[in-house]
Amino acid sequence: MFRRPEGPRDLRTQGRDLYPQVGERLRQALGFHSRYQLGEAPPSWLCGGSLTRGLGPITEVGFNAMSNGLGNVMTNTQTLTLQQRPAGTNNLFVAWETLTHADNPN
Repeated sequence: MFRRPEGPRDLRTQGRDLYPQVGERLRQALGFHSRYQLGEAPPSWLCGGSLTRGLGPITEVGFNAMSNGLGNVMTNTQTLTLQQRPAGTNNLFVAWETLTHADNPN
């Protein structure tokens, strides 16, 4: 699995579509993390029931591809993505993804 939601998108622009293989897993992972980032209490089996939140501005690309591009419903990821807009940078590899990906079906 890719470490970043941008991985499948990057390959798609190069002519290789991985969304049929990893799309559902990416959708579920973004939704799972978004739930807890939005404040839902984690179950006791997840990190002993205690999480350190701080996902950062990483949902924009995956949400755009899975929701706007492929038509998946992603309620929690959409809520988190909209709350974080405009997405800034994490000072690593993510920078201002809202400018290039927000509501872009391509």
